Amino acid sequence: MQAWERYQLAMERKNRSERTIASYRDHVERIFKDWLDRPLIQICEHPSLVAARHDAVTKENGPYIANGSMRTFRAIYNHARKANRELPPDNPVDVVDWNHEKRRNTGMGAADLNDWFIELAKFGNPIRREFHLFTLLSASRPAALKAAKPKHLDLRRRVLHIPRPKGGADRAFDIPLSRQMVECLVRAMRFGRHIHPLNAREWMFPADSTEGHMIEQKEDRSVLSKWGNDLRQTYRTVATLAGVSELDAHLLMNHAAPGINAGYITRHKLLEDHLRSQQQAISTMIFGTLNATLASKTELRQWIGRGSARRHIVGSLAKPMGRDIKHW
Repeated sequence: MQAWERYQLAMERKNRSERTIASYRDHVERIFKDWLDRPLIQICEHPSLVAARHDAVTKENGPYIANGSMRTFRAIYNHARKANRELPPDNPVDVVDWNHEKRRNTGMGAADLNDWFIELAKFGNPIRREFHLFTLLSASRPAALKAAKPKHLDLRRRVLHIPRPKGGADRAFDIPLSRQMVECLVRAMRFGRHIHPLNAREWMFPADSTEGHMIEQKEDRSVLSKWGNDLRQTYRTVATLAGVSELDAHLLMNHAAPGINAGYITRHKLLEDHLRSQQQAISTMIFGTLNATLASKTELRQWIGRGSARRHIVGSLAKPMGRDIKHW
């Protein structure tokens, strides 16, 4: 489909993230594979084809994939029509009866954090453990965090730079770091240098993968009940409990700020003091839920207590090279 090739080029020129482009490509090459050689004008003349395809994908792949693939087709068509006025102005996707998409509310409240921390403290892989903790503390999207590098960390300014978040390089931003976030990243780098010394030179969360860093963040729910977007929702909930305003929460999560006046706010001017203090308030709220548990749970003290990274490394050196190291 020539229209797809031109749209893909347009996304690359707009610095859209590789993850975004890959998502569109998956829809085109998997859902619309048999349409790649079919002219758009033929599809426009028979919009029932689009409705039937949406129904079929809903049944075979689920409502979210069906809706997402149709959004992709709609965007490609709108882009193609800019250069091809013979295409009808009515987008053929208009015929679709959209599936209802219920927002997934899977975040935790303050009362749930104790059990989650205990689960994470028992985790066998220390690098992945710090990855999940930092996801909670920063509300970072996993894809952006997996690509983080030690060179992106500025300890003097206490920020982690995210060069290509969702939306591409144009939405690059700095995450202000609380004290607990700095400690988390330092532990991750120490574990990384011990377990994957070569890959740790380039990646914040190194792994034994072709890319050299973590690829998949999903976990067995019986081992770790919440991860990924669950933790982003938890962050937003805890931010409210910590008294962080909706605007500040949006800025910390690199969301588009709501309201007309928010467009006049310069984010980096708030970063050094105000946003970092708000970040610290959220981290303090999260760790404040653990005060009683830290006193009773040895595994928690060994993980997030003073000198924990050194104890873990020394302890692992005393173990025979075998199942534990392989699991890492």
